[in-house]
Amino acid sequence: MSAAFAVSAAVSGQKMTDSESYSKYILAVDEYVPAPGQFVNVIPKYEEGDDAAAMVAKCTAALAENNSGMITLGAYGGYVTFHFDHSIANIPGESDFYIKGNATKGGAEPGVVMVSKDVNGNGLPDDEWYELAGSVDVDSVGKVVYGYSITYTPDPMNNIPWTDSRGQSGTVDRNSFHAQEYFPQWMDSPLTFTGTLLPSNCHNTGTEERPNWVLNSFRYGYVDNVANTDIPGCSFDISWAVDGERRPVDLDFVDFVRVYNGMNQKCGWVGETSTEVSGAEDLHPEKSIAAIIASETRTATFEEISLGEESYWNGSDMKGTEDAGDYGTTVYRNSFVSGSFRFNNTYNATWGSWSGFAVSNQTSVVFNSYDDQYHSSVGHGYDNSANYAVVFSYGETAEVMNKPEGDVVSGFYVANAAANVNAYLNGDGMTDKFVAGDWCKLTVTGRHADGTTSDVEVYLADYRAADEASHYYIDYWQWVDLTPLGKVKELSFAVTSSHNNDWGMTTPGYFCMDNLNGEKDETAGICSRAAVASEAMPAARYSLDGRRMTAPRRGVNIVRMSDGTVRKVFVK
Repeated sequence: MSAAFAVSAAVSGQKMTDSESYSKYILAVDEYVPAPGQFVNVIPKYEEGDDAAAMVAKCTAALAENNSGMITLGAYGGYVTFHFDHSIANIPGESDFYIKGNATKGGAEPGVVMVSKDVNGNGLPDDEWYELAGSVDVDSVGKVVYGYSITYTPDPMNNIPWTDSRGQSGTVDRNSFHAQEYFPQWMDSPLTFTGTLLPSNCHNTGTEERPNWVLNSFRYGYVDNVANTDIPGCSFDISWAVDGERRPVDLDFVDFVRVYNGMNQKCGWVGETSTEVSGAEDLHPEKSIAAIIASETRTATFEEISLGEESYWNGSDMKGTEDAGDYGTTVYRNSFVSGSFRFNNTYNATWGSWSGFAVSNQTSVVFNSYDDQYHSSVGHGYDNSANYAVVFSYGETAEVMNKPEGDVVSGFYVANAAANVNAYLNGDGMTDKFVAGDWCKLTVTGRHADGTTSDVEVYLADYRAADEASHYYIDYWQWVDLTPLGKVKELSFAVTSSHNNDWGMTTPGYFCMDNLNGEKDETAGICSRAAVASEAMPAARYSLDGRRMTAPRRGVNIVRMSDGTVRKVFVK
């Protein structure tokens, strides 16, 4: 067997809610997409006007918090996706979670299990999925069909026809026991499902005149395969995960679980084989939480975010949750993960605007128009990295994902956005240029587990000093120490300025961020873009504490040259 490969090791486990407590049971169902079947539209009950969200809510009511309800997945391929209030840890040598069905001896209707990790951190089951390999992988070699696909077409109140990837066709047949429509009435058609087709487990042990249909259990690894009282038989190990090529996958945590019906067969008067699900639980919730807490809080470098050349992400892909915004607008609540942090974003589809956190790799430091709002004052990320965050916050936060009680965040590197520098130096139509007495300040607020808060402040531009030579603005990556905040669950950011009118601040509210929870480089000088010149000339001056100066001052000056080098100069 080939060695397992690790998946998204940079993404920690997480708590899915703000609650300090946790439950071993399902928190909520995310998706319910059954195939046609004799129990569909009944378990749970479809009512006229129900849409996908309404049916998902009914599934949550049935399955969450050990409610002892039950749902059907219909014929082959039908599935349900759910999550807990925390990531489930892969504990070596132990089964990790348990799923209930309604199997009896001789009445197994096996469902395949898949797992996924919330790599992009948006709280949605839209990342890579991995199947948990069961016993048929080794017990029924040559009888399992991988990459099988089936399509169902509705035929109201009649048998439901299907065709599959093997060129075969058939029907999901009606019977006299269930008189409702068998095609899920809230779903679009046709319905297509793809997955692993398990071998038939159905046998008639009676006669043609007196049939006795028996559905045998597989050895391990499937839902609704053995009675719920058989805890080991209904339990699953994340270490069984395989990719699409059936190669083992090393997952430290999973955030979503999916069950789909792996059987396409009819068993006489019993009808189609249909997996049922009646609940699930984390078999070691204390160990899962302990593993989440023990996982290292990783630096957010934003390099995980895939961008095109000279590009940005601002939420306009609208992959988040649709919501109603102000003034009748439509907004999308988006998020992304870097390191151990979730960064929140709001995109207004009506106005084409955004707030919160965006990610950029644009290298221009010029601001001429609104299109340039993703430019920084530096032209690259910290330490010449490609990506950095552009922040324009209206209450959106950065959340610590892996530690429920919060963590001490070391700090981050901050720089002005090009829009702000342009406003300080030239004014921009909304505000005049900065003069003596003006300032622009960033306040970072940390929220603690008990709901209290504390602040750290840093001036993005400071013209308050009487000495003009002391006026400065940040156009390099400056370290901001956040350790005074203590343990925090989330961080919020607010830009304020001396320039305001009756409607609020007129200075642009942007700033740039990199390496949240990184390390302060005690040896670095000024980190800035290099200018191209035939001879190196002084380009900017800074005090020893990193503040930009508009003129030489007595003592040691740090001088950034036009070729990107940095010199220490003593001025008498």
